[in-house]
Amino acid sequence: MVVKANDLKNMEMIGKSDPYALVYIRPMFKFKTHVVDNDLNPVWNQTFDLIAEDKETQSLILEVFDKDIGQDKRLGRAKLALNELEAETWKELELRLLSSFDTLKVKDKKDRGTITIKVFYHEFNKEEQLVALEEEKKIVEERKKLKEAGVIGSTMDALDGAASLLGSGVGMVGNGVGAVGSGLGKAGRFMGRTITGQSSKRSGTATPVNGVQENGGAKPL
Repeated sequence: MVVKANDLKNMEMIGKSDPYALVYIRPMFKFKTHVVDNDLNPVWNQTFDLIAEDKETQSLILEVFDKDIGQDKRLGRAKLALNELEAETWKELELRLLSSFDTLKVKDKKDRGTITIKVFYHEFNKEEQLVALEEEKKIVEERKKLKEAGVIGSTMDALDGAASLLGSGVGMVGNGVGAVGSGLGKAGRFMGRTITGQSSKRSGTATPVNGVQENGGAKPL
């Protein structure tokens, strides 16, 4: 679950930033929270389902942006290595936002605030893995249709609104496949689904960015 952010950097000359957060493990499947207007301490409390292919090498990425006319401005980034998570255990974390993950390229040393998340990692069994793979195929097909219809510019674009294009009750990880959700669910090495947000069983609570919201059996992140 993406809970909130605190003490964000203000990017506006008048008023305050209008922040939202992007959450993903794989760039192909990004999720976007709603925008909180004029607030440097936004509260989102949104749950997302994500799939992890390899818990040992992948990380959960969180990026906070200021919604603006034209190009949105990045306020900060945070990363959580999935191998720091224990399966079937909730974990609440407050992560410091950075201007870049490459510390050698960081020129802006100013404090960018923090982002708070709750994660639950669930490891899929074989049946759950198969279901997750089928759901991902549906997501890709649905995004192709949206692109063809002109709703999005490319299959990598974010989708605004709480759209749930998949069925509920699918969250799995096993034999190397993991799911993270409303916190982080199970993650594995082979092919699984990660869930970030509150309850992974809730539908329509997440806004897909480079992907469509998924509802899984893993707990909320």
